[in-house]
Amino acid sequence: MQKFGCLLLLVFLGVLTIPAIQSASAHSEFNSNSETIGNYEIQVATIPEIPSANEPFKLEFRVLNYAQSTNYLNSFNTQNSEVDHFRMGVRVFYNDKLIDTMAPQSHDGGQWDIPYTFHESGNHVVEVDLYNAGPNGETLTYQFNVSAVNIFGPIFVYIISAGGFGCFALIIWIWISKKRMKPKP
Repeated sequence: MQKFGCLLLLVFLGVLTIPAIQSASAHSEFNSNSETIGNYEIQVATIPEIPSANEPFKLEFRVLNYAQSTNYLNSFNTQNSEVDHFRMGVRVFYNDKLIDTMAPQSHDGGQWDIPYTFHESGNHVVEVDLYNAGPNGETLTYQFNVSAVNIFGPIFVYIISAGGFGCFALIIWIWISKKRMKPKP
């Protein structure tokens, strides 16, 4: 019975250390998305994955042009289909109201990173205008949803861990009480 107590203590301590592991991710990024219109694809991502209200984060844009790929097999290689330069403007909406604009700018390479801060938590719509990309030099507009949340801090992770530990302890208690209840021959 003493070995079982030591094992239970080790499992308990192991469960308490799980919230310290912050880098594991088994899903695609929460605020990353891509949209394709014609030959152009715009990819948007945020760093960190889930920005907090009133905290600065990095908003990343990447522009791909599939017409630049030389053949069908090469079109899957995004490194070869990144544009050399592009002109882009951004509008940010919250509750269907325009809250910020970034004037159209020319960028070399296929990527543009900007520091940004959402002042309200919730869903923001980011409209991206890619200039001179459509037929006859038209502007292509892409829409992306980007969410910002209020961070509860690590207490939320600890509460979830405590719930898991409570479930584990309940199962062990049921297993032990069933063993004690068995009639002895």
